[in-house]
Amino acid sequence: MRVSWKRWLAAAVVGTSPAALAGTVVEPRARVSLEERYDDDFRLNTAGATGGQLMTKVTPRIGLDVKDPTLKLESYYAADLLMRHGSGRVTLDHRGGVMVNKRLSRRLRVEASGSIYRVTDPASLPRDSVARSTDPVLYGQSRVYVSGRLNRLVDVGAGYNFEGVRVQVPGSDAGFVHTPFAELWLRTTRRLSLGVEYRYQGFVFGDNFQQAHGVSGALRYRLSRQTTFTARGGPVSFDAGDGTGGLLPRVRLELLHEAGPFDLGFVAGHDLVGASGFTNALWADFAGLVLNRHFSDRVSVYGMASFFRNGRAPGEGAFTWDAGARVAQGYALGAGLEYEINRYVSMQAAVDRISQVGMDEEVAAGVNLTRNVAAIRLHMKAW
Repeated sequence: MRVSWKRWLAAAVVGTSPAALAGTVVEPRARVSLEERYDDDFRLNTAGATGGQLMTKVTPRIGLDVKDPTLKLESYYAADLLMRHGSGRVTLDHRGGVMVNKRLSRRLRVEASGSIYRVTDPASLPRDSVARSTDPVLYGQSRVYVSGRLNRLVDVGAGYNFEGVRVQVPGSDAGFVHTPFAELWLRTTRRLSLGVEYRYQGFVFGDNFQQAHGVSGALRYRLSRQTTFTARGGPVSFDAGDGTGGLLPRVRLELLHEAGPFDLGFVAGHDLVGASGFTNALWADFAGLVLNRHFSDRVSVYGMASFFRNGRAPGEGAFTWDAGARVAQGYALGAGLEYEINRYVSMQAAVDRISQVGMDEEVAAGVNLTRNVAAIRLHMKAW
């Protein structure tokens, strides 16, 4: 059987022989994105300058996908070269990630993923409120999850989530969150499943350690073949590590719709989070909505909106809108149009508005960091 040069290359990368790839699909990926952007973020200007500036962004991206009947692996590395024409500043950001889904047997499955970012553009990070300056940020997250089916009605799972961040300026501390958890799901009907979860959180920021224990009930209901609603909720017991703490509620609502030309994802809730880069554990209100509509094989549009509020755990300022500078909050709005010229080339036009207000202990205390971005992008892939 003839094996193409791409499969030979992939075999060398993953350490297998071409013979072992007989039942495996291996696909190297290569893409370059060119972007011209207008950004009015005042932090990007030189001292005393006002107004926005044009920027050029060049992003080469390589990846490797591996698939067989029991395995799905996706990986990538991307570099973002950002040239700001107004200030003359040039930065190089790095992003990378890997995702593995392996079915060990008919009843047992393992999922693992991880990503790492070293960026100067806060909009490149996957989580709002992590960075509010143009200082370099090192951010990473990972997840391991093992699930199994005990019988026709009962599924169990256990996993571990990790998140870490450090703003790379002298004197800053790194923040980490370690989250092991276990859950059980009972299918009561063809559409309805009920679950229960235990979750532990360990928060580390410099020399400060805080922790929390939470027990949640869960409900998952399939509204249709393409639409699923999931709800989680329960109490969280928080220990600040200095003899203080308290209880706070955990709520998370999700709606996912995937059907033909229209996709929708919605999430909202209240929870305990960490790894912000500025302080330790925080309570957080959050909501996000993503819409994607395909009008044809070549034309699609998307829209997104997100909102967050957070403050010191367990609940300082959480239940009042007049909390002052001790609560950070922000939102993001975005929309875009994508046109696929052919299987190798596509174009995209996008506009975004991002607003964040920092807390009093941060560099940007009380300063509105609103920015408006308009961009035109050209994506080209080799295969």
